[in-house]
Amino acid sequence: MNRKKSLLFSIIVGGLAYLFLTVCLEKEQPKYAYDARVQADIINDYQADEERIRNSASLIKDVTFTKVNADTMGTSKLAGYAYETEAIARYRGCLLTLFGEPNEESANLEEAFTYVIKAQRNDGSSWILTAYEGPSGFAIGGMRDVPLSAEMAYLLKQRIDETEPSDFDRKGMTYPDTGEIYSYGCKNGKCYANKEG
Repeated sequence: MNRKKSLLFSIIVGGLAYLFLTVCLEKEQPKYAYDARVQADIINDYQADEERIRNSASLIKDVTFTKVNADTMGTSKLAGYAYETEAIARYRGCLLTLFGEPNEESANLEEAFTYVIKAQRNDGSSWILTAYEGPSGFAIGGMRDVPLSAEMAYLLKQRIDETEPSDFDRKGMTYPDTGEIYSYGCKNGKCYANKEG
C-alpha cells in the first residue's frame, strides 16, 4: 500500500511539475519568439524600403541642390547617417563645400547647424530638405508625405558623400545634457573631434 501511495505521489508531483514548467515556459517562449519576429520584420521592412528608395533614386538624373531660405514647417527626419562627432564634422565640412555657411548654427551640439536645401528637377518639381545636426547626430529631413522626398534625401546624401570637406574649426561646442565641450572640424580633408578640458 505504501508503495502505491508513493508511486501515486510521484506521479502527482511529476504531473504538477510538468504542468508548472509548461505554463511558465509557454508564457516566456512566445514573448521571446514574438520579439525576435518583430525585430526581424522591422529589419526586413527597413532593408526592403531602403532598397526600394535606392532603386527609385537611381532613376533620377536631373536633380540640382541649392541652399535656400525657406520654411521648414512640416519637415521631419527622413534618415540619420552619423552619430559620432568626427563623422558629423565631415558631413558639416562637405556641406560647407557645397552650400557655404549654414542657415542656422549654434554652439549646442544637439542643434549645431541646419541647412535648408531645395532639390529641383528639370520639370520644375521641387522638394525642401534639411541637413542638420540634431540630438541623434547628422540627419536629412524632409516632408514624409510628399512623394519622392526619401529619394531626394538619398540623392543629397550621395552628393555630400562625393564631396571633399572644407576646412573649418568650431570650438566650444557643448552637449547640454552632459556639459561636455568639444571642438570639431576638418583640415586638409581630415576631420576631427576633440573633447576640450
